[in-house]
Amino acid sequence: MQYSINGEYPIIDLPHRIRLSNGLTKTDNTTFTDEDLVSAGITTVAEIPSYNTNTHKLVWNREITEWDVVELNAEELEDLNVSKWDAVRQQRNSLLNEVDQRVLRYQSEERAGITTHTDNISDLDAYMQELRDIPQTNSNPDNIVWPGLPGPD
Repeated sequence: MQYSINGEYPIIDLPHRIRLSNGLTKTDNTTFTDEDLVSAGITTVAEIPSYNTNTHKLVWNREITEWDVVELNAEELEDLNVSKWDAVRQQRNSLLNEVDQRVLRYQSEERAGITTHTDNISDLDAYMQELRDIPQTNSNPDNIVWPGLPGPD
């Protein structure tokens, strides 16, 4: 449950001390009655409504002490899209770093002249290139098809 004190942004936990409209205070939030809360200017806030985070945002309306679902403007949509692409690039970079370790091991084995390769270097190269191409080959950051990591031979 969420609460708003005098219309302010909702909080989850009741304060430990409230001042009633008659000037008295109560200091045990487990004993606050509904009347105490009203007297202290505390209202119960309705549950957060469901909404599409790709097209709308949640805004606190202190006048009516309710959540409003508001459509994102063009600038907010652009910022959201940039943030999503940033997240895609971070995930891509993380996957590239993981496979880099396998490539380095392969190269080290080659230099040492040992043939214990467990990876096909061509498959790893192709996988890494597919990862690098993701921002150029996808138009929607919400609908990325990630390539599968090639397994050891």
